[in-house]
Amino acid sequence: MTAAKEYATALYELSDECGLTEAVMEDVVLARTLFSENPEYSKLLDTPAVPKEERIALIDEALGELDKNLLSLIKILAEHHATRTFPKVADEYSRIYDTAHGIMRAEIISARPLTDAQLSSLTDRLSKKCGKTVKLTAKVDKSLLGGAKLRYLGIQLDGTVKSRLEAAERKIKELVI
Repeated sequence: MTAAKEYATALYELSDECGLTEAVMEDVVLARTLFSENPEYSKLLDTPAVPKEERIALIDEALGELDKNLLSLIKILAEHHATRTFPKVADEYSRIYDTAHGIMRAEIISARPLTDAQLSSLTDRLSKKCGKTVKLTAKVDKSLLGGAKLRYLGIQLDGTVKSRLEAAERKIKELVI
């Protein structure tokens, strides 16, 4: 088991005991965003030249409103000059949270933005198919000619125009003698 998984599991178990898994999930997302948008902050917290007390004070100042167990975890990471690993911890916590709450994450990538009705319909169909609550993320890739790619549970369904044209080309080549 990796350190990130161990930390995330411990954090989830603590938050579950307190009935705070959802609130902690929100705080994890907030902290992950802070670290990803401010990589210099993470470097500062991992710098051995900055005294431990000063690093802890910086964490309290910037993140003091977060759940106390999450805050303690971030302080432990800072004490070990390992706050750069927090995104992995956050990913593991999210995975554990999703599994425990019957949530499946999916991603749809399309050539144009999908309408709310299309997104809702896709979410409903995936929920029925998988028996889970689906959290769908929509992205636009203007390099696609048309169609869409759907990713969920390690599966990728490619319904793009490019993939359909490539499949047709392969069939034609098979037919030509």
